[in-house]
Amino acid sequence: MICCLNPDCQNPINPDDHQFCQSCGNKLVLLKNRYRPIRPIGDGGFSKTYLAEDRDKLDEYCVIKQLAPQIEGTKALKKARELFDQEAKQLQRLGQHPQIPTLLAYFEEDQRLYLLQEYIEGKTLEQELAEAGAFSEDKIKDVLFELLTILKFVHQQKVIHRDIKPGNIIRRPTSGQAAEKKSELVLIDFGIAKQLRATVMANITGTTIGSFGYVPMEQMEGGKAYAASDLYSLGTTWFYLLT
Repeated sequence: MICCLNPDCQNPINPDDHQFCQSCGNKLVLLKNRYRPIRPIGDGGFSKTYLAEDRDKLDEYCVIKQLAPQIEGTKALKKARELFDQEAKQLQRLGQHPQIPTLLAYFEEDQRLYLLQEYIEGKTLEQELAEAGAFSEDKIKDVLFELLTILKFVHQQKVIHRDIKPGNIIRRPTSGQAAEKKSELVLIDFGIAKQLRATVMANITGTTIGSFGYVPMEQMEGGKAYAASDLYSLGTTWFYLLT
């Protein structure tokens, strides 16, 4: 299958042998003649994400993130592009950590910006909770200590994640006989992350940053976030997984 990259397409999944989308008529493409979009996996206020295959790496899975801001106005669109560009730069820097997705590519094609990053296999902590029920104290302690180590690195890079929640934490299986543990946590979705000195999002009127119930009120209402805001979100995540 191949997926249409028209962000407004209502039925984007198409057979491999089609050259044009059977739903919207948009031309079906392999980005950079390499990355084949397979299906949509996420839709945010500024971007859409797709699962894809990398033809140059034996069809290894990766993630395509396409800038598709649902906003109007030249100033707002410019800010959205700045935010997307900032995300790519942050991922390039943060991807040095083994528990943060690696940036694979960043480019413009057919007048749209694309960001390619590592695909993380596994289940989110939200999915784990739904399948197995509330976490035990020992399990939640392991989660807490592991995430604190990741956040320490993130904050040392002058970045705030701003959307810590169970759905943005994936437990990835580890492989190999030398692996010390069977799985490790990976922190994903830095789409609304920002450098401590940046003010991009604050300049877009009415923008809500973060997930309700997990972030402090000053972040929800005024967009102000600090390293302590991530720790607050980690605390609410910890409480949610225990109950």
